[in-house]
Amino acid sequence: MDAAKTAVKTELGLESIDVMKNYVAAKVTDTNYAKAHNVAASIAEVLKTVDTDSTSSTTVAAKLTSLASKVTAQVVPNITSIKSATSTTNAVTVAAIPQSTKIISIDYGTPANFATAMTRSFTGSMVLASTVTNRSRYMISDAATASSTSKYLSMGSIYSATAGYAAESANLPTATTYDSYLSKLFLLVAQGTTGYYRMDSHFHPNNSLDVDTADGNKLKFRNNFGKASTLYGYLTFSYNSTTKLLQAKKRYRYSYTTATGSTGGSTYTPSWTEDTSFSAADYYVNLASGVYTLVSTAAAATPLYLYNSPIDLGIPTFMNPKGVAFVDNGPAPFMSKLTTSQIEGTTGSIYTSVNNTYKAQVATAGTNADTKTAADTMLATIKTTMEASGGKLRYAPAVYTAYRDAALATKLVSDSIADGTPGQNLVPYVYFTNEKDSSNVYHPFMVVVSYGNQASPNGLVDVPHPPGAGTGDYKTSNVTRFSNLENYVQMIPMRDYGQVTAVTDNGSPTITKNLWTERKVSTLAANVYTYADEADNGILIDGSVMFPAYNNVLEPSHLAGELSASGCHVGQGGGGPHCHSDGYQSGFGLALYNDSDYSNKTHPPLIGFGYDGIALFGKYREPTDASMLGYTSKLDDFGAHNHDSVGYHYHAHTVTDHTPVGQTYTATMYVLMKGAYIGKVTTVPNFRAKTTFSTNKYLGGTVP
Repeated sequence: MDAAKTAVKTELGLESIDVMKNYVAAKVTDTNYAKAHNVAASIAEVLKTVDTDSTSSTTVAAKLTSLASKVTAQVVPNITSIKSATSTTNAVTVAAIPQSTKIISIDYGTPANFATAMTRSFTGSMVLASTVTNRSRYMISDAATASSTSKYLSMGSIYSATAGYAAESANLPTATTYDSYLSKLFLLVAQGTTGYYRMDSHFHPNNSLDVDTADGNKLKFRNNFGKASTLYGYLTFSYNSTTKLLQAKKRYRYSYTTATGSTGGSTYTPSWTEDTSFSAADYYVNLASGVYTLVSTAAAATPLYLYNSPIDLGIPTFMNPKGVAFVDNGPAPFMSKLTTSQIEGTTGSIYTSVNNTYKAQVATAGTNADTKTAADTMLATIKTTMEASGGKLRYAPAVYTAYRDAALATKLVSDSIADGTPGQNLVPYVYFTNEKDSSNVYHPFMVVVSYGNQASPNGLVDVPHPPGAGTGDYKTSNVTRFSNLENYVQMIPMRDYGQVTAVTDNGSPTITKNLWTERKVSTLAANVYTYADEADNGILIDGSVMFPAYNNVLEPSHLAGELSASGCHVGQGGGGPHCHSDGYQSGFGLALYNDSDYSNKTHPPLIGFGYDGIALFGKYREPTDASMLGYTSKLDDFGAHNHDSVGYHYHAHTVTDHTPVGQTYTATMYVLMKGAYIGKVTTVPNFRAKTTFSTNKYLGGTVP
C-alpha cells in the first residue's frame, strides 16, 4: 500500500501532501484542515470534469490520460502554492477557496498587443523582384544581394505632425523580428495608367514618399490620407528594371475641404492635384551617408533593388474566397468626431461624468497601478455583494481583470487613423460599476471606453471591394478607405442572467430591431446568423467592435470581398472599422491573436466580449490544441460551450459547408460571433439603449 501511495504521489507531483489524510474527519477539530479540504475536493471536481468531457466511446486509457493532465494543470498549481507559502497563515490563505468553487487552473491569457507582437522573432526570405506589380509591397535596398551590410529604405522612428517621418537607411539586424521588416516595407501603387508609382509606407499607411525642396531635395514620408497640421503631397516614380534607378516623375499636392458632419464633428473630403511647379521632375534617387535625396543626373543616382515582401501582408484567400477584384473607386470623405483630450484626463468627459464611487478607477487613462488597485477592489466588492444577495457573476473576477489589463495596455502603433496619433491610448478606460435597480437587485457592468480602432496597420488600402458611401450606383460611388477615432462607451453585463434556448427568447421589448426583423423575405428563418444586431454586437480586446458574420444585406461579409486581412472594414457611413470575421492565420504573427499566444496555456486566449456579457475566446486549432481544456466539448449553434466551470463562453471558430441565406452554394465561415446572443438580455438594464451618464446610472454617472 505504501509503495502504491508513493507512486501515485510522485507521478502527480503531490510528494509532500498526505493524500490518505481524512480531511473530512480532521476538519471537525482543525479549521485549517477544513480549508485544505477544499483543495482535496478539487480532485473530485476534476473527476467530474473528465466524466463530462467523456463520451460512451472514450476509452479508459483516454480517461486516465485526461485525468493526469487535468490534475497536473488544475490541482498541482494550487498545491504548489501551498507548499511554497512562507508561513502557515499564507498557506491557509491559498487553500481558503470556497467549497462551491471548483479549483480549475484556466489560463485567462490574452493576446500580446501589436507593440509586443512586433518584437517577436521572425526571419524572412529576401527574394529579388523581377518586375514591379501594382499594389505589391517591397523592401528597397542598395544591394543586389541581401546581406548583413545591405541598407534598406526605412521609415524614421520619430513622428512629426508637421514634417512627417524621415526617409532613412537602415540594416537588418542579425536577430530579426517582425519590427525589423515592417518599417522597411512599402506599397507601390500605380498612378492611373501613367506607369508611375506612388510609394506608401506599410507600417504608417497614411504616409507617402515626398520631397522637401527646401531641405536639399531630401525625401520624406508625409501624411496624404488624414488630418495634417501642414499639407504636403507625394511623388510618383518610374523604376528601370535594367539600370535599377528610381526616377521621380510627378508630384501631387494633398488638400481637403472641411464641412460639418451630419452626426456631429467634421468631414474632410480629400483631393490630390498635380503640382505643376514641381522643379525636380525626372530627378533620380540618390543614397549617400544614410540620406535619400533627388539628384539631377543618372550618373549621380544610386541603383536600388526591389525585394519582395518577406511577410505576406495582403488579403488572404480565405478572406476573399471568390476572388472579388480590387476596385479603384475614389475614397469617401473621412470624419473627425473628437480629440483624446475631450475624453481623457481629469477634465475629460469620462472622469467628469462618473460619480465619486467610480472616479478612482478612471483617474488616469491607460495602464496605471492606482486605477488597477481601485478596479480590483471594486471587482472584489461586486463579487461579495452579488453572492451575498443571492446572485453571481457570470465569470471569475480573473476573466474581467484579464480583459481590463490587456485592453488598457493597447496603444496605437501604426499611423493609419485619419485623426489618430501613434502612441495614443486605444482603450483609455475600463471600469466596473455596481448599481441596484428599483427592486434592490444588483446589476454590475464592465464599462469599456474605446476609440474603436486596431493598433496595427488597418489594411483598408487592401480591401478589394469596400462598402460604398451613400446609396447611389456603386460604380460611381466613393468607397470607405479611411478610418477615424470613435467614441464608444460599451456596457458588458457581469451578472449571470443565464442563456437562451432559442434565438427569439431575446426578443421584444429588449430587442425589437435586427437583421431578421428587418427582413425583406417573409420566409426568412430566425437563426444564429439572421437574428443579429444590424450594428455591433461585441467588443474585441483591442477596443475594435465586432459585427455579425452577415452584413446588412444578409451576405457573409468575407464572400463579398469587403474585408481586410483582419476581417474588418469601415461601413457605408464611415467612422472606425468593425470586424465581421476572424482574421487568425496559422503561422502568421501579426493578427489580433496568434500562435504564440497559445504557448504554455491551458486554454485559447480571451479576445473579447459579446454585448450579452458572454466572453469570446480564440479558436481551438485542430489538432494542435487537443490537450487544451474544453477541446473535446463541442460548440453549440451559437459557437459557445461550457466546460471546467469556466462559464458559458464563445469561441472564434470555423464553420465548413455553410449555405448562406438564399443561396445554393456552400462556403466556409470564419466566425468571431455568428450574430445572435446566447446570453439572456431581456432583464439587462438599458441593454443596447442610447443613454448618457445622466440618464443611465449603470454607466456610473449621477442620475437625478
